[in-house]
Amino acid sequence: MKYLIGLILINLTLSSCGQSNSINGLTIDPEIKIEAEKHFKSESEYEKINTSHIGFQIFENSLEFDFYENDSLIVSTHGKPKAILFKSFYLWKGDTLIIDGAIGLFGGGGFSIQVVDGKATVYHLLSSDDFPTYAYGETTEIIFRLDVPCHHTKAIVSEIPTKGTGKVIYGYVEFESEYYYSTNGAVGGKEVEPRTKARSNMKIYFKSGELKI
Repeated sequence: MKYLIGLILINLTLSSCGQSNSINGLTIDPEIKIEAEKHFKSESEYEKINTSHIGFQIFENSLEFDFYENDSLIVSTHGKPKAILFKSFYLWKGDTLIIDGAIGLFGGGGFSIQVVDGKATVYHLLSSDDFPTYAYGETTEIIFRLDVPCHHTKAIVSEIPTKGTGKVIYGYVEFESEYYYSTNGAVGGKEVEPRTKARSNMKIYFKSGELKI
């Protein structure tokens, strides 16, 4: 009887430990690296950046995306991933892990996975460098970066990186974004109206280094 009670207590302890280490909305799978690397092509001109202390990873990445404007499908690579220059990194802000990835070297659209308090949330990341371009609503403020809420999300990472180690992690993310708005420029200091209503679906494999700032 004492032996049986001991086994029950051990199982309960292991179960509670597993629950405390789990992350809602995120799968930890070291094997994702194998599949992810099939989608990458190294860009030799950026290799010095990839191996530097900065932490960025810049590479050619095959990804799938659908882009809609005003409810009309404008671009789709469904079933035919398109190779595009891509950048990705992760960083810690206090207890929050942020993994960002986006098309191109400056600005661009992609994803942001934000992990805090045992929960991961996937956003469609939109960023502009030169001037504010995006807004959450038709009349809200135009800003430089949006983290657009998403649905039908899936996120996988090879591991949760330890802060300060600089280790490269691998992963996969997919999502369907909610709508957002973008400006059509400005004339005489006034925004050209109307704004463009848009949304995106994406499926992306990635590798991220720790951003040192």
